[in-house]
Amino acid sequence: MIVTFYSYKGGVGRSFCLANVAVQLARWGNRVLCVDFDLDAPGLHEYFRPFLNQAIDGGLAEVITGEAEWTDVVVSPAVPETTDLHLLAAGRMDESYADRAQALSWPDLFAEHDLGWRFEKMREEWEEYFDFVLIDSRTGVTDIGGICTAQLPDVLVLCVAPNRQNLVGTLDVAKRAAAARDRLPYDRAGLLYLPVLSRFDGREEYERARTWRTTMAEQLAPLYTSWLPTDQNDDQLELGLVERTTVPYLPYWSFGEEIAVVGERSGNPETVSYFMDNIAALLAHGLSDADVLVSNRDTYVSAAREGGQRTAGSGFRYDVLVHGTSARAEQLTDGLKALGVQTMHGRSAELSVARHFVIVDPPARISAGVQEILDEVQLDPTRIVIVVAASRTDVLRALASVPRVHASDDIASMAVDVVRMLPAEAAGSHWESVLVRASSWLRHLGHYRGAYELADRATTTVESPLASVLQLARLAVDLGRFDQAENDLQRVLGHVSPDSRPAYHAHRLLGEIYTNKDDLVLAARHFEVALKGSTTDVERALVYRALGYIERRNTNYELASDHMIKALRFSEGNDELAAVLTFELGAMKADQGQVEQADFLLRTTVEMAALPADYRVAALRLLAYLAADNSQDDSAVDFLRRARDEATEPQDRVDISIELARVQQVAHGADTAYQELARFLPSLASDDHAGKARLWEAMGNLRLDDQSRDLALEAFAEAHRMSLRAGDRAGEVRALIGLAEAHRIHNPGESRANREEARRLLTRLSGPEADLLRRQLDAVDPR
Repeated sequence: MIVTFYSYKGGVGRSFCLANVAVQLARWGNRVLCVDFDLDAPGLHEYFRPFLNQAIDGGLAEVITGEAEWTDVVVSPAVPETTDLHLLAAGRMDESYADRAQALSWPDLFAEHDLGWRFEKMREEWEEYFDFVLIDSRTGVTDIGGICTAQLPDVLVLCVAPNRQNLVGTLDVAKRAAAARDRLPYDRAGLLYLPVLSRFDGREEYERARTWRTTMAEQLAPLYTSWLPTDQNDDQLELGLVERTTVPYLPYWSFGEEIAVVGERSGNPETVSYFMDNIAALLAHGLSDADVLVSNRDTYVSAAREGGQRTAGSGFRYDVLVHGTSARAEQLTDGLKALGVQTMHGRSAELSVARHFVIVDPPARISAGVQEILDEVQLDPTRIVIVVAASRTDVLRALASVPRVHASDDIASMAVDVVRMLPAEAAGSHWESVLVRASSWLRHLGHYRGAYELADRATTTVESPLASVLQLARLAVDLGRFDQAENDLQRVLGHVSPDSRPAYHAHRLLGEIYTNKDDLVLAARHFEVALKGSTTDVERALVYRALGYIERRNTNYELASDHMIKALRFSEGNDELAAVLTFELGAMKADQGQVEQADFLLRTTVEMAALPADYRVAALRLLAYLAADNSQDDSAVDFLRRARDEATEPQDRVDISIELARVQQVAHGADTAYQELARFLPSLASDDHAGKARLWEAMGNLRLDDQSRDLALEAFAEAHRMSLRAGDRAGEVRALIGLAEAHRIHNPGESRANREEARRLLTRLSGPEADLLRRQLDAVDPR
């Protein structure tokens, strides 16, 4: 949970309140991060200075400017009875801090440095690493205040002094925060508000204090509706909450920066700590069951304290109880079981035997079953509730702050999303296989980073995580992290017997790694070992395929063909693998110059129904190349048109169209090629500016080839305009080179200007494409 502490004006004890609440939450066993976002007037670090064993070498200011990662500048105050309390200060408090803070340009940081996205990334990481992130916000209405009040928090704690200007200003900020929240481009639950009446002295003027409490309860009532159940039948509940969350003014704590809960006994209602406990307990319970805080304060606070300290996951028979009467609830139960999650589709009488809860398609009004789940969870925050609903509007207000999985017909993906949200700590040794299966599903979908995250979590669930380390290695290969994958696999081989299944998988993956590293001798050696450990025909087919690829790289085509033919023989019964191997053998024959065999194999493979679409497109393009190389231009045109029709990616369709135009140019001249591209151009999506730029560029080159320079100018000008709209700087350079060449004879001054602009843009590009563009520019403008 991310909580922002905000005050419309300064001097109301906002930082004091945050520091005390943070310490109590940490004492109760929660992982807590305090963040000082008040960059103009930082001071949160002063409360923790006596407990720091290290200097504050940096903070949020350095993170914002990109000088440091937040993980590098977090410090851990050694407050008594806490073990997981952390502080991200405002910045390095040296003589230059004020100048550095004032130099921050928030509009530029958002517009030019993706600060909004960076905050989202930090937010995701904070939610992963901490139970509570408490943000000390700037006062007033500011750019940084908007970040703290709308973008980042789940809960907005509004510290209000008992006067009209504070009350009116606070309500206005809450309204602004809600409106800003609705405009966020992120999927976020509704903002919850927790008003805290601060610096309140009710001992001397009792009647005036009572009047102001009543006024505050009435005026702040709309803010409580964001989380307070509406069916409590208690019209005094808001007033009771105001009384429970009023921080009294005690002169002792107005001097210096001390944390009251460190030295004060919190059970006495005459102390500040008593009320800090109340606020901390509300947050610990996720603002749920607030009526218990009013009616039975000690029980409520005790439940928060004991829940945080309870040993996670002890005594549970099931990992998850799925609650709901819809068919989707039954299907999700089966989907979770398929991943290995110990799941039951149960009733409220069985709540005590399940560790976590998933509420599927919650009813329009809170039911007794849902309420019992919430009551159960409030006693132990290590148990979580997940809601499966189609949208936020389908979620009850009481569940507004609960993690949500989007309801869909894709049951397998929903089950994986649920597993991703469930904590792995103390889940049992079976949780490794659960996470590996979920990771495998994400890998199947191409979500490699998410899959890697799950596999990495799986390694922490058991002492010897062979399955998860193997999965990590697979994903490291997918992500190009070959050294890391190699180290992981060597670890596996050091713990298993040579003829085991993990050894087979490790040798196969090591073969892939060394192939990618161009160490083909070592790659072949590992594949040969894997071949001996293969137990199925498909495994043998895949290993022979890999060996064929290695020999193809070695230009030993005869041996490569032998391996591929063996792979084909072992692929019998697996239609898709057989189709792919047939294509690859045809491509190999094409490389060897065996045109007739290549043509036969490729024509065969495009007619195989099991061939994946991207392979079919590649086969048709290769057939077109063979036909064009053999002067069979009409056949090449037919193959390319088929490939374009079957291609699904817009970029592929553009590439194929340009290939098609080249064939048409050779066979029928530049006019026919130009018309081919002109006919295809309208089929692109209206916002596919990059695709249109490439087509116009190709049309410009065609007009240059037939010396139609005026028409070439028009095409390159359009290519330049589309590249600008697409934000494609390399495309701009290519178009400018074309314009320079088109202007070269009749308008040398304009040609020179185009070349100079192209060179200017090239200074901002790097990499192989930039090198190629420089060579092209040098060809028309040697320096």
